[in-house]
Amino acid sequence: MKTMTQIQKKNTKKRRKPNYTKRAKRLQKELMLSIALIFLTLLICVKFQSSPNIYRVVVFEQNNEIKEIQYYNNFKTAKKQMQKQIENGAYNPAVLNEDGKILAIRYGIVNFRTKTCTENTSYEIERNGYSGYTNGCYGGDGAFLETDNDAKKVKFKQSGVIGWADIADIEIQNAFAPETASINHYTVKDNAILHHGTTNPKEAEYALMINIGDNDASLKAETTYYSYDAHYFYTTFQSMIDDYRNQTYENSINKDAPHYNYYQYLTHRAKTSYVSKDLNWYISTYLGYSSKPSSFPPNPSESQLYDEGYTFIETQNKYGINAIMMLSLAINESGFGRSQISIEKNNLFGHAAYDNAPNESANGYKDVASSIQTHAQIFLNNGYLNPCDQADSFSPSTCYNSENNRYKGGYFGDKDSGMNVFYASDPYWGEKAAKYYQDIDALLGEKDKTRYTIKVLNNQAKTPVYGMPDTSGKVIFYTPDVESYALVILDELEGGEVNGNTKWYKVQSDGMLNPSANALNQEPQIYAYKTDVVYIPAAYFENNDVK
Repeated sequence: MKTMTQIQKKNTKKRRKPNYTKRAKRLQKELMLSIALIFLTLLICVKFQSSPNIYRVVVFEQNNEIKEIQYYNNFKTAKKQMQKQIENGAYNPAVLNEDGKILAIRYGIVNFRTKTCTENTSYEIERNGYSGYTNGCYGGDGAFLETDNDAKKVKFKQSGVIGWADIADIEIQNAFAPETASINHYTVKDNAILHHGTTNPKEAEYALMINIGDNDASLKAETTYYSYDAHYFYTTFQSMIDDYRNQTYENSINKDAPHYNYYQYLTHRAKTSYVSKDLNWYISTYLGYSSKPSSFPPNPSESQLYDEGYTFIETQNKYGINAIMMLSLAINESGFGRSQISIEKNNLFGHAAYDNAPNESANGYKDVASSIQTHAQIFLNNGYLNPCDQADSFSPSTCYNSENNRYKGGYFGDKDSGMNVFYASDPYWGEKAAKYYQDIDALLGEKDKTRYTIKVLNNQAKTPVYGMPDTSGKVIFYTPDVESYALVILDELEGGEVNGNTKWYKVQSDGMLNPSANALNQEPQIYAYKTDVVYIPAAYFENNDVK
């Protein structure tokens, strides 16, 4: 029997060290090194994150001096201090980052001219969260409205649309600073409203001067007006921004009568008064083109538009697309039928000519007539004029909720509504195409001017459009989710009562109806002017007639 002393001696004997192999020792050393590296990395990350960003609240004074207010390490808090400065009557408070870049400001512009001309700037439309896009080489500025609390997104208004763009894609500028050398504005001359648009706010040049219609807004000559929708005009930049932020037009000089350019809001379904010889006279006699080009670049007298008057009119009569609107769009997209794409690919309309590689991506056609017919049948009837464009089914609700639906109204429009929303990256594409229509009509005798009655629905998305003048009838489609939606009114008639009003409007339908006229045609081909009509209650409209 072992004594306690023997047991204790046994337990106090030294243990042998493990006999690691060289490989095991190397692995152990590598493991310890890895742990040390991970630990060091964590320390660096913690140190980096613990160094807060600095946000400077300043006030830009009228003399362009900068008054420092306070420093913060939280952007949201800095924004609150900026707002307090506004409430205290400061001239133009702003929040800057450590590098002096403006992150938010009371009165500023969004500069979109921060990329090459082959790159667009994407944004999220505030009304519905859908995607939109613009290009700073065509429209350089927008109204700055807000920066989100994370300083990652910027809210702006440009060409009618309110959207959110990544702050990394744009630059915010003080609207009154010397570096803001040009800014979007309007003047009046010879009873016409002229849009002066910049393509680079840092240069004192205006690349655009577009006549956007008669002065029905009672604007005064020799006065500068501000607007980023061309509907409501302001005598000061400040009053415009304040109204935009308060979601009102109360301080605009024409708050009760918004301006809508007739040619810009006339639907493609409105048939022109002119015939093929009128179009050929304009192309040959007025523009001076006497033949088609055989190669690019063309001779001065050559154009792909030459002798195509009959094609435009015949396509109108078959597919229901206004011939002058097609001609105007073709002029705008193809440089009067003389662009490289129009000559080498017979593509008058820029179909699939994407900004990053237009010549390579553009569709090609066997001849110019095929381009015109495809534009009417495929791109318009099946696409931009189809209330069920790219929808999974043809039910009105499904069509309305489809994010891929390009139908925002059957007119040229702007970035809020019409074809311009998705057809072009140029925010003023609709204005430009409309100006060609206006010029052609003026030369040919103004037979189309005010021929049709156009009315505008304001902020009434998903308004039901019926197959008969009564709400008991079937809904054909819903109006798109836009702020301003224009329709051509064919007639007024009595119908079912809506909000105490029995007056209804007979409307030329953008979408083609089936033979029973109780639903949209899922395979639209030939447009029937007499039967492709729909009805909408007059009670939904305000007095927004387009003149």
